[in-house]
Amino acid sequence: MFSFFKKAPAPLLVVRADGKDLCCIAHGDIPCELTPSVYVDGSGSVEFVDSEGVVHTHGLGNASGWAHFSVRVHQNLACQADCVISQSERFEADAFGKGEAIGIRFQPFFLSGAAVQNSEMFGKGLFARGLHFSGRVTPGNVLLSCECDSCRKSFLIHSYHAGFSDSGYFYSDSGKYTITVSNREPGSPAALSDPDPTDLADLEARLPLAPDGSSYRYLNPFRCPHCSAPYIDFADDPALRRAEYYGNYFAGTELLRHSRSEP
Repeated sequence: MFSFFKKAPAPLLVVRADGKDLCCIAHGDIPCELTPSVYVDGSGSVEFVDSEGVVHTHGLGNASGWAHFSVRVHQNLACQADCVISQSERFEADAFGKGEAIGIRFQPFFLSGAAVQNSEMFGKGLFARGLHFSGRVTPGNVLLSCECDSCRKSFLIHSYHAGFSDSGYFYSDSGKYTITVSNREPGSPAALSDPDPTDLADLEARLPLAPDGSSYRYLNPFRCPHCSAPYIDFADDPALRRAEYYGNYFAGTELLRHSRSEP
């Protein structure tokens, strides 16, 4: 009796684009994948709101067009989401494969009530966070939308495979700049290997200063562009550095390159 007065449980997840509900997932729906589409005008954002009101907000950069989403919630309450933004109202996989559309992969997260806490990922690399996958190359037309562990703001980055480009990378002290160095240069940190300490120290001493006057160091963290907090915290976990074979730089910035001066 009076069961009709009981408040319906909050949805497990609500996804909103520009403040409008895009899709809703209930407890009984998982595991599932929903594929809604919506037009975005170049200044859009997407919100993932769980049953406890925890919100993960991601900007979509300056992209305009039809955003075709894939939102996946697994039995363990992990949420993975991405979208392809194209000029077609209908999703066309060929356009993305040809580089005629861009993709955005949002940082995965666990919904409230999951056995795993999101804080367990703080400071970890992009593989641990589910933004890259071992054995699978992330296409160059995919942007990664990261969420800062400290200020919670999102930021878009480009990732490039350092192994395929035959170059190591260094982040500046400030976290604002990334520079690449050819693997042919002694001390350059090749993918999945540890550089010789002496050669590395010599190379660090020879690298130019970043445009803001800060230095490049092998164990400098990749930082949040909003609050400068470490995002990939190599200083806290040096063993992580060799395994992170993708170099990263912020959307809208230039990847710098170092060329050795011949005597």
